[in-house]
Amino acid sequence: MSPPSASSSSHPDQSSEHPDQHHGNKAIRTIDLDTLFVPELPSHPNNDRVNKILQRCQNAIEMVYTKEVDPPLKPPSSRGKFQSIEDGKEKSLENKIFANSYVNLGNIDVVGFDYDYTLVSYSEELQSTIYDMAKTTLVEKMRYPTNLAQFEYDPTFAIRGLAVDMETGWLCQLSYSSDVVLAYNGRQRISDEVLLDTYSGTSTIPPNLRNQRLRPLNDLFSMVEACLLADVVDFFVKTGIPFNPKLVVEDVLKAVGSAHVSGSMHRAVLQDVDKYIEFPPHLRNILERFKNNGKKLWLVSNSQFWYVDAGMRHVVGDDWRELFEVVVVGASKPGFYTENSPFREVSARTGRIKFKSIESLEEGGVYTQGSIQELLRITKTSGSRVLYLGDSLFADLVEARRLYGIATGAIISEVRQEMEKQKGSAMWRYARLTTHVLQHSFRLIQEEMGLSRTEEDTILLDKLEREVSRWRHIQEHVINANFGSIFRSDLTVSKFAASMKRHADLYMSSIQNLRFYSTEQRFYPDGGHESVPFNDPLLDFIIGDDSAIIAEQQDDDHR
Repeated sequence: MSPPSASSSSHPDQSSEHPDQHHGNKAIRTIDLDTLFVPELPSHPNNDRVNKILQRCQNAIEMVYTKEVDPPLKPPSSRGKFQSIEDGKEKSLENKIFANSYVNLGNIDVVGFDYDYTLVSYSEELQSTIYDMAKTTLVEKMRYPTNLAQFEYDPTFAIRGLAVDMETGWLCQLSYSSDVVLAYNGRQRISDEVLLDTYSGTSTIPPNLRNQRLRPLNDLFSMVEACLLADVVDFFVKTGIPFNPKLVVEDVLKAVGSAHVSGSMHRAVLQDVDKYIEFPPHLRNILERFKNNGKKLWLVSNSQFWYVDAGMRHVVGDDWRELFEVVVVGASKPGFYTENSPFREVSARTGRIKFKSIESLEEGGVYTQGSIQELLRITKTSGSRVLYLGDSLFADLVEARRLYGIATGAIISEVRQEMEKQKGSAMWRYARLTTHVLQHSFRLIQEEMGLSRTEEDTILLDKLEREVSRWRHIQEHVINANFGSIFRSDLTVSKFAASMKRHADLYMSSIQNLRFYSTEQRFYPDGGHESVPFNDPLLDFIIGDDSAIIAEQQDDDHR
């Protein structure tokens, strides 16, 4: 099955998007939109029915490539619309709330919010500022080489959901089963052979060592840790300076942490709120609508009151505390969920922490320390009647859901970011189509092969699997050139995505997505933002129903 000759005029677009990439130590050839090609699929030496499926698969991909048809398999953000209760207009799925389990807001009495990256979102400049602060700490206080001062934060290098191997200093991407799918030592990717040798012949770290050895990087602030660690390690490796990886990891984490603990980051933000805080135009209306419809609002944040107060005045207004029944600062999550500590009152005027015992919480009052157990007791609230929204899976959501049955919602800004990259990339769309068709054909072929497999069957399936993997990597490269999507690890879901599905009942790209939904909304599991619809004309075409894809194309032509 040979690919057709194709002139540049037949390409979906005329732009280059894709440099060389590697799967382990195996190079994937450079592909851009000027050199796009239809994959040449293998054939089975003695199974004509399998070859018929392969030929239809080949034809379908060629028809898409030459634009004979333009099937409606588009980025997930383009599949389906929903009506806005705000203005009745159709909205794309970047604004949707996705459900991993059933949640009925009609049964929710309290809606709780984290502060950082939930009620308030930050611009990219904040990560750059934290990076510079941590870099200065390394050089001036920890006596690291002054050459490090020239480095700058690179927002394109890492993604959320990685883990640091404390023994090697590597940045690792994990699959849902905790396999190390890929790793970087500094800015250099580790080969498959070295990975296997490091982890005793398997890419899986045994459970007894996992908690000791791997430190997860699951919130957006941790991307600074990943970038700075990679830069420091890369500098030491390239200059030949001997170093202990574990000590360097500890120093970098301590330096980044000092920007938070010292308050330097917080003071920088408040000195220029317009630069660092992204104004949410719909936030106040969302909070008011919840309150006016009988929901009680809680704010539970690890940040201190002076910082939260200034930010909330900026994004909501000076009277923001009138919207909340409970305001808890300095909560020390996740310990807030696992320990049972008393609350202390904070003076909203001076910030002074008071000493009296707290047996009731005044509306509009400010409290610190405490615990979710005390909060539920004092307010006489059942955890099952609470929905809590936050950006950090493990600090905000895991223990709240596990210990108290609180419904959880994750704020995952990467949902929108990745969808926008997908919509803007013809390369992503072509790779997505090719991967999708190959995977479906793979399933059909295995059904055709039946229960017993010959050596020829195995050889063919291995070839097809490598082709699927290759196109999956091309697709992921559009999202991030080093680690791909935060939701994928090679052909499986990532550890981050699996954790999100397990611990977050709902997830959304922004707290502002709530404006499109009723305060009595019932959410049903929907497969998530990466799900593919069953009624796909392209798949029907592969199976043998040519009319489906042609009819769909004709409908598009008439619109």
